Amino acid sequence: MQKTTTTNRLPQLRDPFDNLFGRLFGDALQDFYGTPEQAHALRTNIAENDQGYELSFELPGLDEKAIDVQMHDHTLTVTAERTDDRQTEGKRWHRVEHRYGQLSRSIVLPKDAAQSGIEAVYKHGVLTITVPKAPEARPNKISVRSN
Repeated sequence: MQKTTTTNRLPQLRDPFDNLFGRLFGDALQDFYGTPEQAHALRTNIAENDQGYELSFELPGLDEKAIDVQMHDHTLTVTAERTDDRQTEGKRWHRVEHRYGQLSRSIVLPKDAAQSGIEAVYKHGVLTITVPKAPEARPNKISVRSN
């Protein structure tokens, strides 16, 4: 005999916008923002070429003074602080999805990453960090002579 369970969902007496946004977006928000454990990890792209590594971090809406970049023992750490600037007077918030507080990401770079010569540029909400490869790790062009 198969057991069936029925769950009745009664509408809750809450703000209609809350219910509307929940139905419209549902789990799509978790797909976009990740799991709760990933909520404060910065989204990152990493690329490599012969000269070094390029790491891009999404940091929309932040002032460059709120961003800290450090390199220690081949570990690059980016930390940023976003303050909660919501005004409570005269507003009822139906949904708050902007992340506030400290955001950070640490990435262990390969041993061929140089510890100096690192550049960080923040433009249009994206922090791009260029980490050169150590000179001995870069390809060395050897010229061929004829006899």
